[in-house]
Amino acid sequence: MPYSMTGWGTHRIPKFTANLKGLNSKYKEVVLHLPQEFFEAEPFIYKFLNDSVTRGRVDLFVNLDKNNLKKHVVVDEDLFKEAHSSMKKLMAKVRIKGEIPVQTVLNSVDGIITVKDAEARDTYSWKKIKPVIEAAFKDFMKMKEKEAEGHIKDIGIRLALIEKEAANIAVMHEEFKEEYIKKTRERLETILARENRQGFLNTEAVEVLDKYNITEELVRISSHVKQALSIIKNDAVGRKLDFLAQEFYREANTIGSKINNAKIAHAVIVIKENTEKIREQALNLE
Repeated sequence: MPYSMTGWGTHRIPKFTANLKGLNSKYKEVVLHLPQEFFEAEPFIYKFLNDSVTRGRVDLFVNLDKNNLKKHVVVDEDLFKEAHSSMKKLMAKVRIKGEIPVQTVLNSVDGIITVKDAEARDTYSWKKIKPVIEAAFKDFMKMKEKEAEGHIKDIGIRLALIEKEAANIAVMHEEFKEEYIKKTRERLETILARENRQGFLNTEAVEVLDKYNITEELVRISSHVKQALSIIKNDAVGRKLDFLAQEFYREANTIGSKINNAKIAHAVIVIKENTEKIREQALNLE
């Protein structure tokens, strides 16, 4: 199943929301953005995501919904008494009469009244968190699969164009050979006729043409196209496609360096342009 490295997935429950974001990367990276309550579950979350992806960066963002969490109020009576007493002493010292409002004490000293998490201890255990992470990941993979469809479709189009241009080069190469033999014979016949070395002429022409033989390059391009088509139909692994794209480029360069022909040179450029597009799309695939 082909998957893009980019995508977004989310799942929400009353207590928290899990969001997954995928980005392009040559390597596999899992980055967690978790609240402190998830500290104990963090290793399990990391392992789950690390085992589930093959390439690309995956960021997990978990946001607690504070309004839906159980809480209880804690009052530090000793701190309140100490603060109130200190304020009374201060007022007496500066000769200010009157009572000290409770709100003044509360506003002046932090920690007298605090609101703490009253959730059950296992609320953030891996057992409770796992279904939410799995649901977000399922949504994430669904989008990655949809994104990959566009990449695969474009790669298929590029492969068809490369195959077409390789076939055109094969035809043009035959025309090139015939034209080369004709021109070579015309140039050398005059020189060699006087020495009666026609056999030498035919031998040399064949040997020189061997340097312009691109049969192997065309066969390899055809083989690479078949391999690439097999990959996009089965696993669409980005690294494999990227490797084959480099091979297309190498074979096209070899053909261009061997054959000095305008039409073939143009076909080589078309192959290289489509190869670059395939590499761009391969970089988006896991």
